Amino acid sequence: MKKVSFLAGLLFLGLSINAHNEQPSIELPIDTVKNLKLEEIVVSATRAGKNTPVAYSNVSQSQIKKENGARNIPIILQTIPSLVSFTEDGLGIGNTSLRIRGTDATRINVTLNGMPLNNPESQEVYWVNLPDMASSLQSIQVQRGIGTSTNGSAAFGASISMKTMSSKSNPYAEASTAIGSYNTFSSSIAAGTGILDNGLSLDARYSKNLGDGYIRNGKINHDNLYLSLSHNTDKQILKLSYIRGEQRTGITWEGVSADDIEKYGRKYNPAGKYKDDAGNTLYYDNETDNYLSNILQLTLTRELTENWYLNGGLSYNNGYGYYENYRYNRKYSDFGLQPQTIDGETFNRTDFIRKKMMSNDFYVANLSFNYKKDATNLTFGGMYSLYDGEHFGRLPWIKHNNDIPENFEWYRNNGTKGEVSIFTKLEYQLNEKLSLFGDIQYRHIYYNMTGEDDDMVTMDGRYKYDFVNPKAGVFYNINDNNNIYASVAFAQREPLRSDLKDGAKGTDANPIKPESMIDYEVGYRYISNNGTTLGANLYFMDYHNQMVQTGKLTDIGYKLMENVKDSYRAGIEIEAAVPIIQNKLRMDANITLSQNKIKDYTTYYDVFDNLDDYNWLAQEETNIGTTQISFSPDIVGMASITYQPIRPLMFNLMGKYVGKQYLDNTQNDDKSLPSYFTSNLSAGYTFENTQLGTISIQAFVNNLFNSKYSANGWASTEIFEKEGPYNWVGYYPQATRNFMVKLTVAF
Repeated sequence: MKKVSFLAGLLFLGLSINAHNEQPSIELPIDTVKNLKLEEIVVSATRAGKNTPVAYSNVSQSQIKKENGARNIPIILQTIPSLVSFTEDGLGIGNTSLRIRGTDATRINVTLNGMPLNNPESQEVYWVNLPDMASSLQSIQVQRGIGTSTNGSAAFGASISMKTMSSKSNPYAEASTAIGSYNTFSSSIAAGTGILDNGLSLDARYSKNLGDGYIRNGKINHDNLYLSLSHNTDKQILKLSYIRGEQRTGITWEGVSADDIEKYGRKYNPAGKYKDDAGNTLYYDNETDNYLSNILQLTLTRELTENWYLNGGLSYNNGYGYYENYRYNRKYSDFGLQPQTIDGETFNRTDFIRKKMMSNDFYVANLSFNYKKDATNLTFGGMYSLYDGEHFGRLPWIKHNNDIPENFEWYRNNGTKGEVSIFTKLEYQLNEKLSLFGDIQYRHIYYNMTGEDDDMVTMDGRYKYDFVNPKAGVFYNINDNNNIYASVAFAQREPLRSDLKDGAKGTDANPIKPESMIDYEVGYRYISNNGTTLGANLYFMDYHNQMVQTGKLTDIGYKLMENVKDSYRAGIEIEAAVPIIQNKLRMDANITLSQNKIKDYTTYYDVFDNLDDYNWLAQEETNIGTTQISFSPDIVGMASITYQPIRPLMFNLMGKYVGKQYLDNTQNDDKSLPSYFTSNLSAGYTFENTQLGTISIQAFVNNLFNSKYSANGWASTEIFEKEGPYNWVGYYPQATRNFMVKLTVAF
């Protein structure tokens, strides 16, 4: 009841903002230029403009559609500089993620219509929980580095700002179907009323995605519903949006060892493997990850005067999910249970089916004002958010069970996290050539954890953080075609829930600390009159207490992190777009050359008694010295050629190169991913003005040259008293050559 009342209060607040401003009379038709200007204001608080001294890339709706062959957003964005995308199922339709400049997804801020999407506890967006989100988007902006102030979790490697579709002037309908390798199937329907005489417009889209995935058990069954009701005038846009995502995905997070790849093949996946009483190897058929998300947003953009604009938003994200998997020959004590005696025989181990569940509510309210006049562009505002997350685990089935209750609950804990942030951002045009940029943000975060974790150890903890994050820069127009910029930004970031758990339980002698970073950027851009663009961006990201991946994963695929006192990421990003034959042949390319180093690294190895009992004994300490940061390739590059011999026909050939990556911070070649190159070919033809409307046919050949590579992995080293040191390494093989054909009819 409390949650419902809170949400009702937020909605009332948003409507009150609208009601207490004088309502303009509706003058139809709506001024398209003004309407587009208001649409830009929706995301202006979190996006960079043309004179903002940061490195960024804009992705338009047409570019999204060109890349959208039933794949998740990290794969669609793979042409962005410094970006490495990867997927567990091998195809980019199941669990998918990305890294930018070597930083992982927990430090990449993501907003939708200016509202934060990152889960406040994990600080990550799980794209699999937002199936086919790309089909509902108008545009995406990716800022690299700290960038400008944004809402939600800190942008420590990059920020991704997404905006949903704007209202269209006229009624429309669209249907698309895609089929591809490994029984991949995607279908969507969309329709909208256009802006009616009273200013209202209604848009709706539903999509269904199915597939088996490349690796065993990589199956997906995903649904997405998008609804939007807007009221548009020359001076105001009021929009209510609802997104419902439901995903059921086979568990693929375990990876596969090199030995198993050699023995069983690249598609092998050990998830759900067990043996029956006769010794036969079987696989549990409900080894699945399941999640239902509901996102409700109310946004208001209003022109208050000729120079002042208001942008307000309310958001409610509700999520419920669980994963179910088989645990073969595990100790009863792992679940806080006593050994079971059945017919005189005592069992200390048995087989379990476990469910780990979570339920969460995330409330957000933000408000910003934008002032534009002559040389001044000022934006200021703030955000309040509250997250309430419940975590618990149950045992639906136990093989040898005498007196354990059905659906025994072996742990439950709660996390409550709140944030208040305010910011001010100013761009001032000092003269015709020089503009100045300043940005300062204050974040106050509190986070409380109570209850027991899945190892039955109490993890109570209370944490508070106060961060002030200033940024400043200059932008200089040399002439109409050339400009340069420079900026320096400071950011701080709180630890994740998983980082804090061990410290709260008192099991970690070095609990995770907040991290901070100074980001220095210097850039050059050239834009010619014929459409040629060139850019170069130098960056130096100087970290203190940077959280880096250890290479280890938890048993449910979460990345384990650790602080390193002094580290840095430095590099140059070069990008170019060259029209070789005007309106027919175009080349795009980018390359990032970087160094990503920990200055003085010490690693700790756990020592156990033996491989069978796995009882922890101690830790051994080893100093490595200066070393490469995990998952941070020195080279990332992309090149693509687009050929359009006639207007309706288009071909695109894209190649992506990613350099060698170490799976932990010891710079051990035995725990690394080799460099790889992969290429995709796509083609499309559009039939316009047919009796059925506009018909588009697209064909995709992914991994054209059949490269056998892994884009992600994990590693850990453990020492056993009897057997000695042992390296555990897991890989995520990506699909070999595969195909997709898509048909879209729009009218």
